[in-house]
Amino acid sequence: MKKAQSSSSIPSVLSSEASPKTGSYSLPAGFFLAISALLYLGNAEGCYHHGHFSASVYEPYADLRSIPSADGEVDRVNVGRQLYSLRGCVACHQPNGMGNPANQCPPVAGSDWVLTEGAGRLIRIILHGAAGPMVVNGQTWNGNMTPFGPVLDDEEIANILTYIRQAPEWGNNAGEVTPEMVRAVRDATADRTAQWSAAELLRIPETE
Repeated sequence: MKKAQSSSSIPSVLSSEASPKTGSYSLPAGFFLAISALLYLGNAEGCYHHGHFSASVYEPYADLRSIPSADGEVDRVNVGRQLYSLRGCVACHQPNGMGNPANQCPPVAGSDWVLTEGAGRLIRIILHGAAGPMVVNGQTWNGNMTPFGPVLDDEEIANILTYIRQAPEWGNNAGEVTPEMVRAVRDATADRTAQWSAAELLRIPETE
């Protein structure tokens, strides 16, 4: 029968087994390759998708007017294109800008009222509306344009009218309309409550 190990020898055995052994341990080369690949891919992902750390890259803009163009300015044509749909213009004047004979809404694509040198007449129409016969490109329309001045601000009106006057898909290429231009007309016609007639509008110079 084997004798029990003496208590005096136990510490030496434990000490011998627990002591670290000298020498070195080499990690596999594949480990370093994997780490290097992960670091490279992580860096590449950051470079391509950091978006210059701008929240606007991945989140919608707060409103349409804050959408910038390539040079950092508000792109009135693109903003106006969206407002043209969102504010109901498209329902009457149609996506192609050709108007709607069924409800006597005249065209804005290629319209001789839209492509004038100045935008004073158009600004008045969108601010206060227009009613009665109006000859557009040689054709008489007898529509009733709703006043939008109470519900659209100067910036929105400027964007919509700039889009209508410059819509490349319609071939329009008239000048830009600015909020300052809209404000000037709004202030000058602040007392007006009636819709405009074509005769009144034609008394306003095309260059205004």
